[in-house]
This record gives sequence, structure tokens and C-alpha cells, in this order.
Amino acid sequence: MESPNLQRGLQLFELGRFKESIPYFQNAITENAEDFNAKYFLAQCYFQLDNIDKAFTVITDLRKDYPNEAEIYFLLSQIYLHEDKLKEANENVDKALEIDPDDENHFGQKAYILINSKQFESALDFANEGLRINSKNTFCLNARTTALTKLNRKDEAASSIENLLNDNPENAYSHANVGWSHLESNKPKEALKHFKEALMLDPNLDYARSGMLTAMKSKNKIYNLYLRYSFWISNKSQKNQYIFIIGLYIAYRLSLKLLSASGLTIMAIPLIIAYLLFALGSWIMDPLSNMILMFDKFGKYLLDKKDKLSGQIMFGLLISALLFFGVYFILNDPLYALISAACLAAILPLTRAALSDTEKSEIINYIYGIAMILIAIFGTSLGFEFGTVATAVGILFIAYTWLGSFLTK
Repeated sequence: MESPNLQRGLQLFELGRFKESIPYFQNAITENAEDFNAKYFLAQCYFQLDNIDKAFTVITDLRKDYPNEAEIYFLLSQIYLHEDKLKEANENVDKALEIDPDDENHFGQKAYILINSKQFESALDFANEGLRINSKNTFCLNARTTALTKLNRKDEAASSIENLLNDNPENAYSHANVGWSHLESNKPKEALKHFKEALMLDPNLDYARSGMLTAMKSKNKIYNLYLRYSFWISNKSQKNQYIFIIGLYIAYRLSLKLLSASGLTIMAIPLIIAYLLFALGSWIMDPLSNMILMFDKFGKYLLDKKDKLSGQIMFGLLISALLFFGVYFILNDPLYALISAACLAAILPLTRAALSDTEKSEIINYIYGIAMILIAIFGTSLGFEFGTVATAVGILFIAYTWLGSFLTK
């Protein structure tokens, strides 16, 4: 006879009340230390609550006792994909497919791994294979919709979206996924509608919340251009991304040399500004848009703690830069112009610190940004010449544009 604790835990799990179901699964394990379902769904609860370490511990312990259960490898694949460990995710879903090749969810999981690997055609094939087993499977339909969107096959994507929502109109994740599909197709109004629907169905769905936030930001034409570029470049393989960025830099350097050789040095200034805006735009666009949304009566409620902090830092540094530049005009003291420039330069590391995913990255970026401002303020007081201090701030800024990606890892 099935444990009452297990039954109650499963009821709560089906209702999405994962935190409440955990004690029941734990009690079921206490009653029977070999209860497969209790351990498996306990791991699922931890995974759904984003407690990855506990989920991994429970499911790997379960694998020792049940090395031939496809569900275990499927969940392990999901955990590894969540952690962006694509190789391990792929190995485990392949094992799940080997044990049970008739489970459509395994094909959907394989499709999502391939989507993250930028192999969109192969992802579509696996999603379609899963749908041959079960044409109504939401997991595979979502994967198919995403793959078609990435392949820019708009008509097929629209048809897939229609099938997806007709089959399961009250699935919050599906609405959020459709919202992102519309957003990538540059249809922010349609995207907003689906993100709102997703949040009505599940107010805690972060996938929908971040989508709603991005859709609201995309109302700004400049951010919309940046977003379209971000989608475009993110769909390229890492190798092609590097080729594009390096090629752009080489073209920029050659253009500067040609302008100098032609005696058109004055034309180099707008070229340098345009290149810097392009190169640094991806770093300042999010905190800048977060700052703007702080003053929006609806948008401010979508910002999480990190988003708000990045917007506040952006606002504070911009105001400080303007104030110090104003003092420079009044007193004609170049030190205040340098402090103003340092405040602007510190926007990069300090806003990225606020948005960092790891404590190490956060600390390093805060130290880097604060150091730039302190050097500008106190450098001359410590006996260094103004030119030396200004050069130091400039070198720190230029160095960050090259090292910034490594400092966020």
C-alpha cells in the first residue's frame, strides 16, 4: 500500500506547491528508505525551487540504487542544462533516450540542449520526433516553437504557437515562451499580452517577469535596436560571434588609418564615438533602461533587487558626473572634470557589479569601479601629477573594456 505521506506529497506537487510537499516526501523516505518515488519527487521539488545542490545530491544518491531508471538521467540532464553544462546535460539525456526511447519528454529535453548549443535544425528534428510520439506534448511544442523562431521560419512558428496555445491555453510557461518568440520577431505588443497572461497564471514565473521587463524596455527605440542585435548575435555560434566582433574591430582600425592618411582626422571623432557606443552599448543598455523604468509607474514593479540597484547606481553616477562637470565650469579646475569623467567611466564596473550572478564578480567589480573614482579624487592629494592621475583613470577604463568579460565570471 502506498504511503499516505507520499500520496499527500504528490497531491501538493501536482498543485505546484513544491515547498509544502517536501516534508511529506521526507516522511515517506523515513518510513521506507528505498521508496523510489519519494526520493525522485523530493529531488524534483528541490529542482523546481532552484535548490540545485540538494536536487543534485538526492538524485545522484538515487542513481546508485537505481542505475537503469530513465527518469533519473532525465532530471540530471535538466539540472546540468540549468547550470549551462551542456556536455553533461547531453550525456544524461542520451542515456535517458537509450533506456526509454518512447518518452517524448526525452526528445524535448534533447531539443532544448541543442537550442542552447545553437544547433537549431537538429533541435527542431528532435522536437518533431517527440511530437510524433505525442502530438499534444507541451514540452516538445515549446521546444519546436523556439527552434522555429531561432531559424526565422515565421509562418511555421506562428502555426506552432497557435497549436501550442490551443492545446494548453492555461499553461503559464507556454504563454511566456510565446511572448519571447514574439519579442524575438520584434512584436513587443503581442509579447506583452502573453507575458501578462503568463504572470496572471503564475505570478512567480521569473521567465515571464524577465520577458515582461524586456518587452517594456523594448518600447524605447534605441533599446529595441540593441535587443534585435542581441537576438541576432546570440543565435550565432561562439566562433562566428568572435569572427564578427574581431572583424568589426579590424574594420574600425582600418577606417581610422584611412581617415588619418586622407587628412580627414576630424571625421575620426564621430567614428570613435559610434564604435564606443556599439562596443559598450551591451554593457550600459540594461542599467540605463533599468534607470528609466525606475520612473515608470508600472515598470518599476517589474524590477528585481539587482535591476533596481543597477538603475540607482546608473542614476547616481550620471548626476554626480553632471554636478562635478558643473563645478568645473564654475571654478575652472580640471580636477573636477577628471572626477566627472571618472564617474562616467565607473558606470561600467559598478553597474555590472550590481547585476553580477556571483559574489566574487560582484566584489571585484565594486572594487574596480570605486578605485577609479578614488584615484581621480585623491590622486593629486597624494602627490601625483594631474596628468599621471588622468592617465591612470584612462588606462583603468580602457583595460576594463578588454578585461570586463573576465571580471564577470
